[in-house]
Amino acid sequence: MSPDQPEGSGVGASTQRALPAWLVHLRRVVNVVVPLALAYLMVLGAVPREHFEGRMRDQHDKLVAAMKQISLSQTWSMYAPDPGRGHFYMRIRAYDADGTVRELDETFMAEHGWGTARAWNRSRLDIWQHAVTRRIDQVNRNRTWYLRGVCLREARRGYDVQRLEMTRVYRRIRSPDQVREGKDILGPAKIKKAQDGSCRVRIIQDMIELDRARRGEPEADRG
Repeated sequence: MSPDQPEGSGVGASTQRALPAWLVHLRRVVNVVVPLALAYLMVLGAVPREHFEGRMRDQHDKLVAAMKQISLSQTWSMYAPDPGRGHFYMRIRAYDADGTVRELDETFMAEHGWGTARAWNRSRLDIWQHAVTRRIDQVNRNRTWYLRGVCLREARRGYDVQRLEMTRVYRRIRSPDQVREGKDILGPAKIKKAQDGSCRVRIIQDMIELDRARRGEPEADRG
């Protein structure tokens, strides 16, 4: 509205004046009643059918079926299409050139991370580890590069790693009914192979050599 335009002379104001008073009041009532009615139906439909008996249960079933037809049924899939149903960590084992087999840093969380608040205070490394450990049945280039980074990290520490073995330790979140019965929130650990990686491939050896050169490591200490 321009400064010279009288108050109440806009398009919205003229439309408002054109409506009869009874219609304005009716619209206000509808705007209040309809959302309340929909909210009531959604809450009623969310109540488990075991809480109803006889005719009320039949009516409840019909209500739920009708809500599904018009997309009023509220489910978690509306807000989280691919929700996590468990908690998992990676575990990495290194096989050194001298025959030594070592559990690496990532294994610590797989052994001690359950029940912590880590999920609410994640670092960038935590997020990366979570991303590369999801969907272990699928090819993940991030997972490959993570293993390459582990080869570089262990080389900096002075280890001559031949290959790495990554597994995932997974614990499913139990249902509320099972937890009420006294069971732990997380189910038993299930271990599944994720990916193996060689630290002997050319690209990784080049990464290690370049890293040593950048850090000014003497030539005699390389390899």
